[in-house]
Amino acid sequence: MCSSDLSPAAVALGLDLSTVSRQFRELEAWLGVTLARRGRGGFALTPEGERLHALTRQLFGTLHALAGDLAALGPGHRPVLRLGVVDALLTAAPLGGAADLPALLARLVDEVPGLSLHLRTLRPREIERELLAGSLDAGILAANAPPAGLEQHVLWQETNHLYVGPGHPWQADPPDPPTDDQLRSLALVTDPYPDTIPHAGLRPLFAQNARTRADSIEAAALLVRSGRFAGYLPEHLVQHTGALAGLRAVAPAQLSYRQDIVLGCRQGKADPVLRRLLRLLQRVRTA
Repeated sequence: MCSSDLSPAAVALGLDLSTVSRQFRELEAWLGVTLARRGRGGFALTPEGERLHALTRQLFGTLHALAGDLAALGPGHRPVLRLGVVDALLTAAPLGGAADLPALLARLVDEVPGLSLHLRTLRPREIERELLAGSLDAGILAANAPPAGLEQHVLWQETNHLYVGPGHPWQADPPDPPTDDQLRSLALVTDPYPDTIPHAGLRPLFAQNARTRADSIEAAALLVRSGRFAGYLPEHLVQHTGALAGLRAVAPAQLSYRQDIVLGCRQGKADPVLRRLLRLLQRVRTA
């Protein structure tokens, strides 16, 4: 086994690598299956390893929910919701036409006396990892195929356009539609969410033009507003942010796309606050 295969696990567990490697081999022997393939191609879980990984995640999720229920029995318990969110949600579209996200959170606070909300802005993959690890109760992110052990509840659908700003050559007279050569020569801002772009032909362009990167939607908006770059931004952000006035969507019929924004959480029994949030979401969507 290559030392790099299980090194991150050894660091996370606070154990030496030889101990983790030995325990991994003992687990394989006890189960009677091969959990991972090791070789020049790297380290990869087998189907049996993937299944065990999913079952383990489900187990930890159930234990976390049980711990929350037990804690709620004690005196002085203060309910907590640990929520991971992607950025640029303040101007997001209404939930089912009935309430925006701040209003939903306000209703949750009103319905759960003493609720403590812990919000963290993270990238989608980080939200998924922390949900699986049990360090988040729920997350709001762009829909994608969720990893085993997670489920998603649709909140709203978001429209995204490829924008340019004042001063950009395409702002006054954008090609409609641009040719492949024009797109390849376009200076693009690569944001944290390029894997959500459904146009397979555009993803390589962002990879090729990755000289300019932004680690958030707001940072991408700053660069697009400079007039020197093009980048994808949510329509609601541009429409409701005065500083972005003058941005122009390029060839929306060909280059724009819509994606679901979802509430992600672990499968299985949820803790009481998360169950209340899911019920509230259901009431909002059916109102």
